[in-house]
Amino acid sequence: MNILSRNGWRVAGLGLLAGVMALLAFVAPTGLWAAGDTVIVNGDFENGTSDWKCKLCNLDTGSPAQSGAAAQMTTTRTSGRAQLMQNNITLQPNTTYELKFWAQSNQGEDLQVTLLKQTSPYTNYGIKPQNFNVTQSGQEFTITFTTTGFSQPVSNARLRFRADKGKGKVYSIDSVSLAATDGEPPPPPPPSEEQNEILIFNRGSKSQPFSVTKSMSGFIMDQPPTGAANANWVTGQYAGFADGTVYYRARIISIPQNQPGMKLGFCFWENKFVNEECRGQVINGIPGTEMTWSHKLDDMWVKSPINWANPRTKHGFIVRNAKNDPVSAKKGWNWNGENPDHWYPMEIHYTAVLVKTGGEPDWTKYGW
Repeated sequence: MNILSRNGWRVAGLGLLAGVMALLAFVAPTGLWAAGDTVIVNGDFENGTSDWKCKLCNLDTGSPAQSGAAAQMTTTRTSGRAQLMQNNITLQPNTTYELKFWAQSNQGEDLQVTLLKQTSPYTNYGIKPQNFNVTQSGQEFTITFTTTGFSQPVSNARLRFRADKGKGKVYSIDSVSLAATDGEPPPPPPPSEEQNEILIFNRGSKSQPFSVTKSMSGFIMDQPPTGAANANWVTGQYAGFADGTVYYRARIISIPQNQPGMKLGFCFWENKFVNEECRGQVINGIPGTEMTWSHKLDDMWVKSPINWANPRTKHGFIVRNAKNDPVSAKKGWNWNGENPDHWYPMEIHYTAVLVKTGGEPDWTKYGW
């Protein structure tokens, strides 16, 4: 081959390479990505706390963990909510992602998750603040969503885990991944005979009781987690649950002073606190007491009816004395004549399950 031929092939090769590069530039916008690749750095915390920031909290790594080491976040302020964050996350517009993480809380406190722009005006990027019911035993959570709030690829996203208010709360977080999926979000599973019960509320377990402290002022409540516990119970996937039965199970493990005639009242609130329905039960506040009770969901005391097709604002139980008065300092009650040090801390295991048709719940699934 003469020099001219060689040069001709060289020119042709350079032209082909330029064409390939131009094609790649056309089909792959800034921020190459592939379905299944996580955009979170050090999501398993095996590199310590690098790439993560903690606000109003101390951050370390260790156990408990799903595997290896996990982030150990300890809140440091009585007021304000601690935040564990990762910034500079790259996202594609109008793309379906799946967020997965494992979490555990030493007191069974909720954990709020948000995905947003990391600078003002803090645009929501696809996950509005969502509460997850974190337990003392730990579990994996998954949420599928589609990015929103931007039309071009961004690299200024923030994933934020936010704790409940209070000082000294300890959360363990592990196996954080955020990855684009191959297509549309998976549809919810069709109704089936297996979907006959919904865990509404759980605090504590056999091995780790929940501590009702004086700072809670007798109200142990939270925002229902996303999913079945706060779903439309009238129509759709969970149709029929509004006609179901709520089963409760509670065990008193310890209390400073025996409180015979104590009541635990469970309430649902909708439309902030405008709509309210409650139902109480006498359960002696004596260590070793364990009870199971139930009632139809539509058989509650009604302040203003709840529409079970709508999301609820809060739910939870209230500690009441034998006169049915809250043992609380809220609303100027001043503990209703009780000495709070005779009531709190109270160690308890408390579970509420909604069953659609027939039979008791499978209590073993909830730590009993």
